[in-house]
Order: sequence, then structure tokens, then C-alpha cells
Amino acid sequence: MRRLGYPFLILMLTVLPCAFARAVPQPQQIPALPAIVTTYDIYVGGIHLVTADILFQEQTKKYHTWVKAHTYGFWQKALPWNTLLETDGRIVKDQFLPQEFYTRDVWKTKPKVTKLHFDAKGNVAPEFDPPSHEEGREVVTLDQRRGSLDPVTALLQMMAHAAIQKNCAVTVSVFDGKRLFDITGSEGGAEDIDEEDYGVYKGPARVCNADFKMIAGEWQDRKPARFWQKNDKEMGRDPFHIWLAPVSPDLPEMPVRLETGSVFGLIMIHLSSWRYATSADFKP
Repeated sequence: MRRLGYPFLILMLTVLPCAFARAVPQPQQIPALPAIVTTYDIYVGGIHLVTADILFQEQTKKYHTWVKAHTYGFWQKALPWNTLLETDGRIVKDQFLPQEFYTRDVWKTKPKVTKLHFDAKGNVAPEFDPPSHEEGREVVTLDQRRGSLDPVTALLQMMAHAAIQKNCAVTVSVFDGKRLFDITGSEGGAEDIDEEDYGVYKGPARVCNADFKMIAGEWQDRKPARFWQKNDKEMGRDPFHIWLAPVSPDLPEMPVRLETGSVFGLIMIHLSSWRYATSADFKP
């Protein structure tokens, strides 16, 4: 599960409550939205393996997001994994500008904390607890990671682009503390989600595709992480397919389903519930 942990984080970030497709109040500006909490169920090879709760909040040109995820049901005992991700930053016109990113990943009873500190010039400084000792990994240089986004903000930025530009065609640079990769979005057409789908939404949806490309930070003396394999023999990731739709007449469209192939089997993510946030959701 340790090797699976961060790939699941990427999947959970892909289904952030990205409710940015509302009518934009003025050109090139991200609209103010009410805080919302969504829950997504993640299936791997047909098994409900992970559940994630996600908050998105805007306040006075700032944003805050947390993701709380854990293995589900029987798997919480067999593969006890919990994670918390938080990111804070500023909103400037059509840009999300991160300031602090935090993740606490716990496998069994062993926590690992990663922090990313962003300055006004786009520089990114990682911090690890316990300290990271991975001398065999390719170094991501200061210049390479300058201007990159944390994984949470990167997906928010993609959804903001989709809202403002009315298309999914955008590339964002992502730094997770150890690896640098690009995510490139593209249009995927329209499709209906029928009654056989596990999620709460049924009806027409538009599809966006997301492709991952490793830039730097790969292991030099080991096999690449299996997240970057299509199968046991072929490298490279299948694209992620993301279905966007409004779940209520008074809400903009948001991710309601996600699907991708992997070396572990078909990965499917469904929106299982949503609600407006309450004051209790903003407490630590």
C-alpha cells in the first residue's frame, strides 16, 4: 500500500470539488463560490478500496482545500492507510497561487509529512518529516520546479481554465516534493451516465481527458513507480477520463465520475454525496 498511496492521492485530487464552471462574472476571473464538501468512492479492479472527503473554500481572494481519505471497510483493517492534504493560497484573476501545501500520509502507524513552501517569485521549497533520504532519485532542480503548483492547486487551476475558457485544453506543471510532472487536459466529448453507475449523478455529462508526463524526479537505480506503468510490460499512463456535470440546478458542473486504466486494474471514482459546508468543516 505504501507504493499505492501517492497514486491514490493524485486520483483524489483529480476529483476535487472543482465547481468553477459557473457563469463567470467578468472575463478572466475565477468566480466566488460557496464552500462545498464532496465525497468520492474509489474502486480498483471492482473493489471499493478508498473513500475521500474533500472541502473547497474561497474567502476574500483566498482559497483553502483539504482532502481526508482512508481505505474503506475491510481494507481499513487489512491495509490501514489514512491521509490528510491541505493547501492554502491566493486567487488573482484567473490564477490560483499556492502559498502552503501540507500532507500527512499514514501507513499503519507510520506517518510521513510533506510540506511545500511557495514564495512570491514562484520558488518552491520542500520539507519532509522524517527527513527524506532518496539519493538514488533524480534531483528536481530549483529552476525546474519554479512556477510549478502543488497537486491540489494544479487540478483547481485546470478546472478554472475549463470554466473561463470553456475548454479543457491546458497544461499545468506539478511538483509533489520529489517529482515534477505535467498534466495536459483535452476535450473528450459528451456522454450520458446511466442508472448502472454507482455515483449519485445520472444524466448527460461532458468529458475531459488528462494526460500525465514525468519531467524529473524518477528513480535512477530502481524500476519506475508502478503508477507510471500501463501494465507490467509497458511504461506510460493511460489518460484519466473525467465526467463533469451539475448535480443540482443551483450548482455548476463538477466532477461526477473518473476512470483510468492501471497496472492494478481499472480505477473508477464516483461522486457518492455532496453538501454545502458548515462551520464544523472549517475546524482543524
